[in-house]
Amino acid sequence: MYDIFKTSITTQISALSGVSAEIVEPAVGVSNNMANGDLTLTVSRLRMKDNPTQIAKTLAEQWKADDMVTGAEAAGPYINFRINRTVLTRSVLQTVHATGPKYGWTNEGAGKRVIVEFSSPNIAKPFHVGHLRSTIIGNFIYKLHKAHGWDAISMNYLGDWGTQYGLLALGFERFGTEEELVADPIKHLFDVYVKVSAAAKEEAEHIEAMDADAAAAASPTIQDQARAYFKSMEDGDESALALWQRFRTLSIE
Repeated sequence: MYDIFKTSITTQISALSGVSAEIVEPAVGVSNNMANGDLTLTVSRLRMKDNPTQIAKTLAEQWKADDMVTGAEAAGPYINFRINRTVLTRSVLQTVHATGPKYGWTNEGAGKRVIVEFSSPNIAKPFHVGHLRSTIIGNFIYKLHKAHGWDAISMNYLGDWGTQYGLLALGFERFGTEEELVADPIKHLFDVYVKVSAAAKEEAEHIEAMDADAAAAASPTIQDQARAYFKSMEDGDESALALWQRFRTLSIE
């Protein structure tokens, strides 16, 4: 966006200082504080022998405004430049018109790959504002990388996995009904999960109150059963996987 202005500055500073354009050009950058100027020349990078502050003052006084850059002002070892905003506006609009929807795209990420995982809501639970926020931000990050040439892969896994799902499956066996599942899948599965989680917590507190021998002899806990259920899924148990797939499908629908 600033290239035409940097070229104008580079050409005139090179002529005034005798320093080659190859050295001047990288010394010109966008100002950190636009209140002081639009572009800034770091005089020390010109590799001139005299004091950078004095050189900046001299070059700023010799500067001649043109159609691109309307003024130059020394600030210590720097020179701040004001660009012609009318030219900038026209240049930007012309570029936007010529480029279309891909205005601002670059190839900075060419040859690089990034995976952006976001949202990934669990099945059997309502989609809430936290999921929405993550989805919006994640999709923005994915598109931003894509626009800059990255091989960007977005991943939004809709499902649930691990012991947590094993707990839900056990809960459905204990507290679930087919009728309520069909009528309102998300609500019913969420209610089931709340109930089985409460039962697991109560059981854990009860075992914690036992002496060590009694606790060790206790039957497999709900959490133990949940872990075993999930292991059966990892081992390829068809009925367990079929139930998981059904819950997932109902949740997405």
